[in-house]
Amino acid sequence: MTLRRLWPVLLIAAAAALAYGDSLRNGFVWDDHTYIERNPFVQDPRNLGVLLDRRYYLGTHEVLVGHRPVFLASLMADRALWGGRPAGYHATSVLLHTANGVWVYALSAALALPPPAPLWAALFFVLHPVQTEAVDLVSFRADLLAAFFFFAALWLYLGARRARPLPRVLASAALFALALLSKEMAATLPAMALLVEGYFPSPEGRRRRLAVALSAYALVACLYAGFWSPRFHYPGMQPSALRGALDRFAAAMPTAPGPGELKLGLAPGTVFRSQSWEWSALYADRTAWAATRVKTLAGYFRLLAAGGPLAAGRAPLVARSWSEPGVLWSLALLAALASYALWARRRRPDCAFGAAWCLVALIPVMNFLPLYLPMAERYLYLVTAGAAWAAAGALAGLRARAPRAAWGLACLLLAACAARTHARGRDWHDDAALFLGGGPEVPRSSMVHANRGDLLRGLGRDAEAVGEYRSALAARPDYAEAWLGLGAAYAALGQTDASFACHDKAAALAPRSPVVFLAYGLFLMDLRQDARAAQMYQRALALQPELADAWLYLGQTYQRLGRARDARACLDKARALGR
Repeated sequence: MTLRRLWPVLLIAAAAALAYGDSLRNGFVWDDHTYIERNPFVQDPRNLGVLLDRRYYLGTHEVLVGHRPVFLASLMADRALWGGRPAGYHATSVLLHTANGVWVYALSAALALPPPAPLWAALFFVLHPVQTEAVDLVSFRADLLAAFFFFAALWLYLGARRARPLPRVLASAALFALALLSKEMAATLPAMALLVEGYFPSPEGRRRRLAVALSAYALVACLYAGFWSPRFHYPGMQPSALRGALDRFAAAMPTAPGPGELKLGLAPGTVFRSQSWEWSALYADRTAWAATRVKTLAGYFRLLAAGGPLAAGRAPLVARSWSEPGVLWSLALLAALASYALWARRRRPDCAFGAAWCLVALIPVMNFLPLYLPMAERYLYLVTAGAAWAAAGALAGLRARAPRAAWGLACLLLAACAARTHARGRDWHDDAALFLGGGPEVPRSSMVHANRGDLLRGLGRDAEAVGEYRSALAARPDYAEAWLGLGAAYAALGQTDASFACHDKAAALAPRSPVVFLAYGLFLMDLRQDARAAQMYQRALALQPELADAWLYLGQTYQRLGRARDARACLDKARALGR
């Protein structure tokens, strides 16, 4: 490869290193604790053989995020390379993001966009601050992987317009499969192939090429649907997450025994599903659902245009009727974008294609099927490529009339994006920086308020934690875990009666969750109410007989009650399960 061809790649890599270099100093945060630190499946690189076994795709099983095996394989590869060091995992994510920037450059060139539009588009994609959630959080790497294979599949499809159409189309379909096995956001690839033919037509063999490609993509999509449907479920209290929950509850009870070094003794396939969902009422009202969808989609375009305010775990912009000013403005914005994408197809295909790409790439997160999180910045990772093409196309149009102004504006915008992205890397340094930072202007989900409460309790700021738990419960009254956190905060403040009420509420809301009764037992042990604590541990074991922690605590409770023989039997059981 000549230097003339290599220097854009080096520039894209340098831009990514400049913007994300500090992320190598960050630790594991938020979902990383569940998907990486407390996930025994990905901690053993030998399990890569499980993912390569065809039986994994034919049978049913309970593996945390098991419907994304390419993502799991990447975590195992990191474990083999870096052990438990977060810096290595972050380096892999930055390299993937850089590679995706190169793909945007290659796709721009394949679409025959005039220089320097391909380079501008790649740099906008790499440096846009909305990308930080997907890049800086390792457990959101699925978006990076899906985009990587998505871009590669589309590039091969474009190559099929020049030579060897059948092999390239089949290879494109294989990459489409890898993209889907990374994350479901890749499902729009067939629509993107249609967009390419609509905005950058290549008459020679178009119908036959499209027919073969769409048939291959449809076959892949059907096979993937058969794999995905029995394995997909929203995250609940998974075995890998249970340890973290117990640690937090134990930390709030200073005189209660901690879980120690025992492993959780959970039966294979155990999943403690969430007892509630914050947005269930939204989907019960069709008008509210549709109006909120419109407002949220417009909110995505505001994030793409302005880049902020950015925050983890944001809540959607809820609307209750079509007459709200925000909904009307959002409708006008979306209608204008769609109209422009159609009107400018012949006049400015680069900009129009970018606008159409954004609209189509958002289809998987339009909540036609309910999403656990109706809005998230990481959902924009693939979408941002379209925004980058539209911005680069607009600058290219300006360059034809005023070259210096175009270059000056491009440099100014890229520098602003780089500075904002670099600064935002500090937001992902640790959980406290992520959840306790940021202003009140960003609507947060109940989950984030509960996380803020947990962190404030850990810092000894229990009165502030009470406020966060109350905010979580205002949005989600049946959030059992938040009631437990509120009870622990009240206990630390010496408000025993209020703490009892919270624990009772959690038990009533989640009578099938052993976590609730373990937490209740810890609270009672701290109050020296050992007989009642033993009852709570027994209830937890009735729900999950192989829960090592419950046997451990029950044995320690029996010791306090003077029941030495029962205590010894429970502790032996805990040791056997904890091996």
